Amino acid sequence: MKYRLVGIGASLALAVILSGCQAKANTLVKSDAGSVTQTEVFKQIEDQAPTQQAVQELTLNKVLNQRYHVSQAAVTAKLKAFKRQAGANYHAILARNQLTEAHLKTQIKANLLLEKAITAKYPVTKAQLKKARTAYMPMTTVQHIATTNEKQAQKIIADLNAGASFDSQVKKYAHNRQLHTTAGRLAPFDSYTQALAPAVVQATAKLQVGHHVTKPVKAVATTDTEGQPTYEIIKVISRQSKAATVTNDDGKRVTVANYLRAQLQQQRMTDKQVQVATIRSLFKTAHVKVVDTHFVPAFSNYLTAKNA
Repeated sequence: MKYRLVGIGASLALAVILSGCQAKANTLVKSDAGSVTQTEVFKQIEDQAPTQQAVQELTLNKVLNQRYHVSQAAVTAKLKAFKRQAGANYHAILARNQLTEAHLKTQIKANLLLEKAITAKYPVTKAQLKKARTAYMPMTTVQHIATTNEKQAQKIIADLNAGASFDSQVKKYAHNRQLHTTAGRLAPFDSYTQALAPAVVQATAKLQVGHHVTKPVKAVATTDTEGQPTYEIIKVISRQSKAATVTNDDGKRVTVANYLRAQLQQQRMTDKQVQVATIRSLFKTAHVKVVDTHFVPAFSNYLTAKNA
């Protein structure tokens, strides 16, 4: 599973800026035409969506920081994991999301705090953990071919059934030339990978080692295929046996139970309904009330009409 950030973007940077407003002088710019003040700037942007989001995030962060604690070591560990996964694209990701590394660390801490809140409200049960353990597919290596032509995908499978090797089919049909050098092999993945379409992961989990799919797997359209769905042909090359420990996203060996618990918690982190219910509960407990009516829209999903 890739480490994911929830809600990163320009609103976070704005939230950080707004949070420091009271500590600085009101005047931002001076000129012969007059000064520009923080009050004027705030008046100009208070109804804009990024400002609304920033105020909501600031409120949530204050509530979370009052109730939960996240160590600097935990933030640093997640930052290192994010950098490792982003690789050479790290700075491009920051630029695309209008973030500095300091803003990113702030968001990582916010995510970890929210994760604690969600875990407290929706703890992983023994029954859920047992179900996840039964369904878990360990690290698996596959060969694959992807095409946007369903009939071509069906022909590839027919050729495989007739005795053609997967390697030869990759050379003949794979559009990605890099796959030619690896005979279509992908990097090993488990049930919780974010790199492949869910349909591909599910189909892989059903296959035994040495077997290929009997019909093409239709995957979600991507920008790489110009909006067209792809039809995937998959063959399982190898699969690790279910062990007592696995390597987690931070590169550490942990028990399978702890690994699965972390994956289930991360799934909840991306569940919008779970997020909303958790934030509603937090705001209710903290007696959050919107004083400036301009910001009622920012809290419409989280507060009752009485408090908004």
